[in-house]
Amino acid sequence: MSVCRACCRAPEPLPEESRGRRAVRPWTFLLLLVCLSGCPVTQPQGTPVPQVLQTEPNTGAKYWLYVPSTYKPDRAWPLAVTLHGTHGWDGADPQIREWKRLAEDKGFLVAAPELKSVQGILPVVKGLWFKDLQDDERKVLAVIDAICDKYKVDRKTVLLTGFSAGGYPLYYIGLRNPQRFLMLIARACNSDIDLLESVKLTDETRKLPIVIYWGKDDLGPIQDQSWMAFRYLRERGFKLAEKEEFRGGHLRKPDLAYDYWAKHLPWRYRQQ
Repeated sequence: MSVCRACCRAPEPLPEESRGRRAVRPWTFLLLLVCLSGCPVTQPQGTPVPQVLQTEPNTGAKYWLYVPSTYKPDRAWPLAVTLHGTHGWDGADPQIREWKRLAEDKGFLVAAPELKSVQGILPVVKGLWFKDLQDDERKVLAVIDAICDKYKVDRKTVLLTGFSAGGYPLYYIGLRNPQRFLMLIARACNSDIDLLESVKLTDETRKLPIVIYWGKDDLGPIQDQSWMAFRYLRERGFKLAEKEEFRGGHLRKPDLAYDYWAKHLPWRYRQQ
């Protein structure tokens, strides 16, 4: 697994187009017609126990949870929280189905909350969108607390990862709450310069490992916004930020995310 050499380039000025989401272009509407069925989940679905839909009592947040069949409360377990993309193309249910077999095989809990702020296709009203991001932040953190209260989770191992438009809440929640996460992983994610600039960065935030990866044949906005987010972070002292381009397009690759996460997990949690 190699990191693209572009991460070693001298910083380039942010293109004007990268300061927001790209304008909706004619091919985008063609994409809407082609992808009405959503981004398919190709990961294996056979698990000994099913995923369960839960409700966090304080916020009313709905989330899917998968707990491995081997779970026992006599030791602590890692937790991954995965943030879904644009409604209609992705959701909490596809996310838990994407991750559950990996969680069973590797030995970790995984949660997929339902979100409001994940609009990666159509234009948004920024004021309302930021309110949705704040609401998602409150719910995601509450979901993590609820899981940690019920199960024996090692809070120092929590991964926050997003796919596609799940990048928006990933950056917003993760950068605002670095003490809550072991690392952040953006999987073919959208990003937004106004969102990034809204977060007050601290020394603790800059120590957070962040991985950004996407397909070489992914949609242009995903490639541009992924590179923009990486460059923005590196220019502001995130020495542990790294990026990778893989073969293919807008693909779900939870196994690649796990490989990065495993490098930061204590050895006792790593499954071969």
